[in-house]
Amino acid sequence: MAAGQQSWRSAATVAALVALGSTAPAAAATGTTGTTRTKIETIYPWTSTGRLEAALKVAGTVKGTCWTSSIAVSSSDAYRCMTTESLIYDPCFAPKTMTFTQLACMAAPWGKVTRFDLTAPIPKAAKHPDGKPWVWAYELGSGIRCITATGTGAVVDKIALNYYCIPGAGWASIPNQKAEPWTVRYAKSYQSKTLETVKVTTGWY
Repeated sequence: MAAGQQSWRSAATVAALVALGSTAPAAAATGTTGTTRTKIETIYPWTSTGRLEAALKVAGTVKGTCWTSSIAVSSSDAYRCMTTESLIYDPCFAPKTMTFTQLACMAAPWGKVTRFDLTAPIPKAAKHPDGKPWVWAYELGSGIRCITATGTGAVVDKIALNYYCIPGAGWASIPNQKAEPWTVRYAKSYQSKTLETVKVTTGWY
């Protein structure tokens, strides 16, 4: 996409703008810390018994269908879903149980969860194939947080910026994970003509 265009955002993604005020991940997380390394967090909202993690705050309940794997995250348990009112939620996590009728949708790793009641079974073909996981979201040294764009991203100086950042209208690239801490190429706006190289303090999968 040429610089100057804006990304389409799903209903669940827009809600992440409101969720910015929360400073801690809202689901179970594991990670490693260090002063010179990027902290890695893995988010999954369900317990092993199929219950939502106790620390999660529930924003509400919607209903609808899930027709494909998540664009936002690479988890094999995450789907892209649409409500009966045609609002898209992505990612929506399924519990690791044999049968289930409800998923947990999160606009951001640190945000609230929306319960998603299924009105039809999820097609088996919708499950993510095994592959290299990608980063769902990350936090920069400045405190700005960036989330995978589930629509069209931005391009600045011929660099694809596939993460939109909040607060503000910043955009950032896929993290460079070849060295510690990770770094990204960051633009303060989709109208920017130059990019900054910025360190990543935390990455969420």
